[in-house]
Amino acid sequence: MDIETSTVKVGGEAGKQMGLFVAAPKGDGKKPALLVIMEVFGVNDHMKDVTQRFAREGYVGIAPDLYYRLEKNVAPNSDLQGAFAMRATLYETKIVEDLNRAISYIKGRPDVNPNKIGIIGYCFGGRVSWLAACQCPVAAASVYYGGGIAGGERGEKSPVEPVTLADKIKIPLQCAWGEEDQSISKEARDKVEAALKANKVNYEWYVYKGAGHAFFCNDRPSYHEASAKDIWPKTLAFFAKHLKS
Repeated sequence: MDIETSTVKVGGEAGKQMGLFVAAPKGDGKKPALLVIMEVFGVNDHMKDVTQRFAREGYVGIAPDLYYRLEKNVAPNSDLQGAFAMRATLYETKIVEDLNRAISYIKGRPDVNPNKIGIIGYCFGGRVSWLAACQCPVAAASVYYGGGIAGGERGEKSPVEPVTLADKIKIPLQCAWGEEDQSISKEARDKVEAALKANKVNYEWYVYKGAGHAFFCNDRPSYHEASAKDIWPKTLAFFAKHLKS
Protein backbone atom coordinates (compact mmCIF):
# COMPACT_ATOMS: atom_id res chain seq x y z
CA MET A 1 0.00 0.00 0.00
CA ASP A 2 1.33 3.43 -0.94
CA ILE A 3 1.69 5.86 1.93
CA GLU A 4 2.73 9.43 2.50
CA THR A 5 4.53 10.85 5.54
CA SER A 6 4.65 14.27 7.13
CA THR A 7 5.25 16.01 10.42
CA VAL A 8 2.52 18.28 11.70
CA LYS A 9 2.41 20.53 14.73
CA VAL A 10 -0.47 20.85 17.16
CA GLY A 11 -0.85 23.18 20.09
CA GLY A 12 0.72 21.80 23.24
CA GLU A 13 1.28 23.06 26.75
CA ALA A 14 2.17 26.70 27.42
CA GLY A 15 2.07 27.71 23.78
CA LYS A 16 4.58 25.09 22.68
CA GLN A 17 4.00 22.99 19.59
CA MET A 18 3.85 19.21 19.80
CA GLY A 19 5.16 17.41 16.74
CA LEU A 20 3.24 14.47 15.29
CA PHE A 21 4.93 12.17 12.81
CA VAL A 22 2.15 11.06 10.45
CA ALA A 23 2.17 8.13 8.04
CA ALA A 24 -1.06 7.79 6.09
CA PRO A 25 -2.26 5.46 3.33
CA LYS A 26 -2.99 7.17 0.06
CA GLY A 27 -6.50 6.98 -1.31
CA ASP A 28 -9.97 8.18 -0.51
CA GLY A 29 -12.21 7.07 2.31
CA LYS A 30 -12.08 7.14 6.07
CA LYS A 31 -9.57 4.83 7.69
CA PRO A 32 -8.84 3.63 11.22
CA ALA A 33 -6.03 5.41 13.03
CA LEU A 34 -3.31 4.27 15.39
CA LEU A 35 -1.35 6.30 17.88
CA VAL A 36 2.14 4.79 17.98
CA ILE A 37 3.83 5.67 21.26
CA MET A 38 7.59 5.93 21.41
CA GLU A 39 10.09 4.04 23.46
CA VAL A 40 11.97 6.06 26.06
CA PHE A 41 14.40 7.24 23.35
CA GLY A 42 11.81 9.40 21.58
CA VAL A 43 10.32 9.43 18.08
CA ASN A 44 13.44 8.10 16.39
CA ASP A 45 13.91 6.37 13.04
CA HIS A 46 12.72 3.05 14.47
CA MET A 47 9.46 4.50 15.76
CA LYS A 48 8.90 6.26 12.45
CA ASP A 49 9.48 2.96 10.67
CA VAL A 50 6.95 1.17 12.88
CA THR A 51 4.42 3.95 12.24
CA GLN A 52 4.93 3.52 8.50
CA ARG A 53 4.52 -0.25 8.78
CA PHE A 54 1.08 0.28 10.28
CA ALA A 55 0.23 2.80 7.56
CA ARG A 56 1.01 0.17 4.93
CA GLU A 57 -1.56 -2.02 6.66
CA GLY A 58 -4.25 0.61 6.18
CA TYR A 59 -4.00 2.73 9.33
CA VAL A 60 -3.35 6.43 9.65
CA GLY A 61 -0.36 6.18 11.97
CA ILE A 62 0.53 9.05 14.29
CA ALA A 63 3.59 9.10 16.55
CA PRO A 64 3.41 12.05 18.97
CA ASP A 65 6.62 13.61 20.26
CA LEU A 66 6.02 13.51 24.01
CA TYR A 67 9.37 15.24 24.56
CA TYR A 68 8.30 18.40 22.73
CA ARG A 69 8.82 20.50 25.86
CA LEU A 70 12.55 19.71 25.76
CA GLU A 71 15.24 21.15 23.50
CA LYS A 72 16.50 17.61 22.86
CA ASN A 73 13.73 15.19 21.92
CA VAL A 74 15.61 12.07 20.76
CA ALA A 75 18.37 10.10 22.47
CA PRO A 76 20.49 7.46 20.71
CA ASN A 77 19.79 3.87 21.66
CA SER A 78 23.23 3.74 23.25
CA ASP A 79 22.38 6.55 25.70
CA LEU A 80 19.94 4.90 28.07
CA GLN A 81 20.93 7.25 30.90
CA GLY A 82 20.16 10.27 28.75
CA ALA A 83 16.85 8.78 27.66
CA PHE A 84 15.84 8.13 31.27
CA ALA A 85 16.75 11.73 32.12
CA MET A 86 14.39 12.92 29.39
CA ARG A 87 11.68 10.57 30.60
CA ALA A 88 12.10 11.89 34.15
CA THR A 89 10.87 15.33 33.06
CA LEU A 90 7.41 14.05 32.14
CA TYR A 91 4.28 14.23 34.29
CA GLU A 92 1.85 11.43 33.59
CA THR A 93 -1.17 13.71 33.91
CA LYS A 94 0.34 15.92 31.20
CA ILE A 95 1.09 12.90 29.02
CA VAL A 96 -2.62 12.07 29.05
CA GLU A 97 -3.40 15.69 28.13
CA ASP A 98 -0.96 15.43 25.22
CA LEU A 99 -2.58 12.20 24.04
CA ASN A 100 -5.96 13.90 24.04
CA ARG A 101 -4.50 16.75 21.99
CA ALA A 102 -3.24 14.23 19.46
CA ILE A 103 -6.59 12.43 19.44
CA SER A 104 -8.40 15.72 18.78
CA TYR A 105 -6.15 16.27 15.77
CA ILE A 106 -6.76 12.73 14.53
CA LYS A 107 -10.53 13.06 14.85
CA GLY A 108 -10.39 16.21 12.74
CA ARG A 109 -8.63 14.54 9.82
CA PRO A 110 -10.94 13.91 6.85
CA ASP A 111 -9.27 10.55 6.17
CA VAL A 112 -9.95 9.11 9.65
CA ASN A 113 -12.98 7.36 11.08
CA PRO A 114 -13.17 9.14 14.46
CA ASN A 115 -14.72 6.10 16.13
CA LYS A 116 -11.86 3.78 15.12
CA ILE A 117 -8.78 5.13 16.87
CA GLY A 118 -6.41 2.75 18.62
CA ILE A 119 -3.10 3.05 20.43
CA ILE A 120 0.03 0.93 20.70
CA GLY A 121 3.11 1.65 22.76
CA TYR A 122 6.51 0.12 23.37
CA CYS A 123 8.60 0.16 26.56
CA PHE A 124 7.81 3.56 28.15
CA GLY A 125 5.18 3.86 25.44
CA GLY A 126 3.60 0.62 26.64
CA ARG A 127 2.94 2.25 29.98
CA VAL A 128 1.51 5.27 28.14
CA SER A 129 -0.73 2.99 26.09
CA TRP A 130 -2.05 1.46 29.31
CA LEU A 131 -2.79 4.94 30.69
CA ALA A 132 -4.61 5.78 27.47
CA ALA A 133 -6.70 2.62 27.72
CA CYS A 134 -7.77 3.81 31.16
CA GLN A 135 -8.30 7.50 30.46
CA CYS A 136 -8.51 8.40 26.75
CA PRO A 137 -11.20 7.98 24.06
CA VAL A 138 -9.59 5.11 22.14
CA ALA A 139 -11.25 1.95 20.86
CA ALA A 140 -8.44 -0.59 21.41
CA ALA A 141 -4.97 -0.61 22.95
CA SER A 142 -1.83 -2.71 22.71
CA VAL A 143 0.89 -2.68 25.37
CA TYR A 144 4.34 -4.02 24.52
CA TYR A 145 6.47 -4.62 27.65
CA GLY A 146 5.16 -1.55 29.44
CA GLY A 147 7.41 -0.84 32.40
CA GLY A 148 6.13 0.28 35.77
CA ILE A 149 2.47 -0.57 35.23
CA ALA A 150 2.71 -2.55 38.44
CA GLY A 151 5.23 -1.43 41.04
CA GLY A 152 7.66 1.43 40.65
CA GLU A 153 7.97 4.59 42.69
CA ARG A 154 5.19 7.08 43.27
CA GLY A 155 5.68 10.83 43.26
CA GLU A 156 4.42 14.10 41.86
CA LYS A 157 5.11 13.02 38.27
CA SER A 158 3.68 9.53 38.69
CA PRO A 159 1.13 9.77 41.50
CA VAL A 160 -0.88 6.62 40.74
CA GLU A 161 0.25 3.04 40.19
CA PRO A 162 -1.19 2.40 36.70
CA VAL A 163 -2.36 -1.12 37.49
CA THR A 164 -4.84 0.31 40.00
CA LEU A 165 -6.66 1.99 37.10
CA ALA A 166 -7.58 -1.34 35.49
CA ASP A 167 -11.21 -0.89 36.48
CA LYS A 168 -11.38 2.00 34.00
CA ILE A 169 -10.41 -0.15 31.01
CA LYS A 170 -13.57 -0.68 28.97
CA ILE A 171 -11.91 -1.49 25.64
CA PRO A 172 -10.07 -4.52 24.22
CA LEU A 173 -6.45 -4.71 25.35
CA GLN A 174 -3.45 -6.65 24.09
CA CYS A 175 -0.30 -7.20 26.17
CA ALA A 176 3.04 -8.62 25.01
CA TRP A 177 6.00 -9.36 27.28
CA GLY A 178 9.42 -10.94 27.17
CA GLU A 179 9.81 -13.71 29.73
CA GLU A 180 13.48 -12.79 30.21
CA ASP A 181 12.77 -9.06 30.71
CA GLN A 182 15.08 -7.94 33.51
CA SER A 183 13.17 -4.69 34.06
CA ILE A 184 9.68 -6.20 34.42
CA SER A 185 9.40 -9.08 36.87
CA LYS A 186 7.08 -12.03 36.61
CA GLU A 187 5.43 -10.77 39.82
CA ALA A 188 4.69 -7.46 38.12
CA ARG A 189 3.24 -9.21 35.07
CA ASP A 190 1.13 -11.44 37.26
CA LYS A 191 -0.22 -8.42 39.13
CA VAL A 192 -1.21 -6.79 35.86
CA GLU A 193 -2.99 -9.89 34.59
CA ALA A 194 -4.75 -10.41 37.91
CA ALA A 195 -6.11 -6.86 37.69
CA LEU A 196 -7.36 -7.48 34.15
CA LYS A 197 -9.10 -10.66 35.22
CA ALA A 198 -10.60 -9.06 38.33
CA ASN A 199 -12.08 -6.26 36.24
CA LYS A 200 -13.24 -8.56 33.43
CA VAL A 201 -11.23 -6.74 30.78
CA ASN A 202 -11.34 -8.21 27.28
CA TYR A 203 -7.64 -8.89 26.79
CA GLU A 204 -5.01 -10.87 24.91
CA TRP A 205 -1.83 -11.93 26.73
CA TYR A 206 1.47 -13.09 25.26
CA VAL A 207 4.70 -13.89 27.10
CA TYR A 208 7.62 -14.87 24.88
CA LYS A 209 10.22 -17.36 26.04
CA GLY A 210 13.78 -16.34 25.28
CA ALA A 211 12.80 -12.70 24.75
CA GLY A 212 13.80 -9.81 26.97
CA HIS A 213 12.80 -6.18 27.14
CA ALA A 214 12.35 -4.35 23.82
CA PHE A 215 12.29 -7.61 21.87
CA PHE A 216 10.42 -5.94 19.01
CA CYS A 217 13.00 -3.22 18.30
CA ASN A 218 15.18 -4.39 15.43
CA ASP A 219 17.56 -1.46 15.97
CA ARG A 220 18.66 -2.69 19.40
CA PRO A 221 20.64 -5.71 20.61
CA SER A 222 17.51 -6.77 22.53
CA TYR A 223 15.74 -7.66 19.28
CA HIS A 224 14.37 -11.21 19.38
CA GLU A 225 13.46 -12.05 15.82
CA ALA A 226 11.22 -15.05 16.44
CA SER A 227 9.12 -13.23 19.03
CA ALA A 228 8.91 -10.04 16.96
CA LYS A 229 7.76 -11.96 13.90
CA ASP A 230 5.18 -13.86 15.94
CA ILE A 231 3.60 -10.86 17.67
CA TRP A 232 3.34 -8.67 14.54
CA PRO A 233 0.52 -10.63 12.82
CA LYS A 234 -1.21 -11.08 16.18
CA THR A 235 -1.20 -7.32 16.67
CA LEU A 236 -2.46 -6.72 13.14
CA ALA A 237 -5.27 -9.22 13.72
CA PHE A 238 -6.13 -7.59 17.06
CA PHE A 239 -6.48 -4.12 15.57
CA ALA A 240 -8.22 -5.41 12.44
CA LYS A 241 -10.84 -7.05 14.63
CA HIS A 242 -11.49 -3.97 16.74
CA LEU A 243 -10.78 -1.07 14.37
CA LYS A 244 -11.57 -2.37 10.89
CA SER A 245 -14.72 -4.40 11.51
